[in-house]
Amino acid sequence: METKKYHVLHLISLTTAFALLLGGCMANGKISAKKIAAGEKAVTAAKEGNASENAAAELQAAEGKLAQAKEALAKKDYPEAGALADQASVDAEYAQTKAMTEKNKKAAEEMRKNIDTLRQEIERLSKQ
Repeated sequence: METKKYHVLHLISLTTAFALLLGGCMANGKISAKKIAAGEKAVTAAKEGNASENAAAELQAAEGKLAQAKEALAKKDYPEAGALADQASVDAEYAQTKAMTEKNKKAAEEMRKNIDTLRQEIERLSKQ
């Protein structure tokens, strides 16, 4: 009777441990999937911010890491998938920031040219 009770308790312990382990893996999969979704959102935002023009290499790096993250998720390598998705998000945000910086530099250069043109026009008019 005592051994039967021991086996039942042992079986319950193993079942509980397996359920916790499985739940942890499922949670890791959900976390990785959420990180991949965040990476996709960051890549989309970078594309909308003209990163493909002004930060093409950085955007390509983000897209590559996102693809690798998806592959890792499919292989159930959740830690790798999460890490790659995080890296893809950072790369995409960097690409978006770099694209915005380049856009602002171009606008500043255009303003400088316009100011120079106005100065020249003022000088020409003041000599008349």
